[in-house]
Amino acid sequence: MCGRWGMRVIVMGGVLAVLSGCGSLMHPRAGEFLEQAKGPSGIDTQINLTNMIEGSIKAVRGQADYKAGLDTLHNQLYALRKSGCQVTEEQAKTLAYAKAATLRREVGIVFHRLWKTRDDQAQRDMHLDLLARRVGELREALQAVKS
Repeated sequence: MCGRWGMRVIVMGGVLAVLSGCGSLMHPRAGEFLEQAKGPSGIDTQINLTNMIEGSIKAVRGQADYKAGLDTLHNQLYALRKSGCQVTEEQAKTLAYAKAATLRREVGIVFHRLWKTRDDQAQRDMHLDLLARRVGELREALQAVKS
């Protein structure tokens, strides 16, 4: 009887952790960045986040002490991912937004690769350059959705 009860508590705890958003554990400042970037629309919020992300990329590029900068960038990218929920259904159906969604996924993939090679400055800077290009393309696609 006690074994079943203990198992139920563990399972319910896991379910609550997932439903409450484990992202808050791995991305503790994402909500803060999302709030700072808040615009009149979900698209404006995403554009503001791309500007923040580009600033963070510039700040971390070439730095020997890069860990805090990459953590900030990681939180901002998670906020960008979360901000996709704020787009209207009408905007989400456009070709421009389909392109933006694809670019947002590519940004995540490039960052993942950056994270894996972060200890090698040459690779880190190369991935930061690629990330900056993709973020710029993303901002252009988002601006096309606004038009």
